[in-house]
Amino acid sequence: MTDTNRCSAAHAEDPTPCAGPHDAVTILDGQGNAAAGCEHHGARTLASIDGARVEPGSVVGAATRAAAAADTIRPFCWYENAPRTEPSQLSLAENRARNA
Repeated sequence: MTDTNRCSAAHAEDPTPCAGPHDAVTILDGQGNAAAGCEHHGARTLASIDGARVEPGSVVGAATRAAAAADTIRPFCWYENAPRTEPSQLSLAENRARNA
């Protein structure tokens, strides 16, 4: 059963609530699957799916903000006790800083 109080981009294990309209952005994975999401979950999902991209939804500027936020969010950030030592476990910004 789908939780109608959360957007489609919210991961089932992510405990955070939606922020804003549930169709603020659209997240596409590498296979062309799409999920509409709030800006908050759009950013978190974008950070967690390798090769994903964000497209505009119902909120002007939300896709740009979600992409900027995703740059600093670690993949699957709701796993707070997960090891964070490999590049695939760090945010894009952390990896850039490591390689600078």
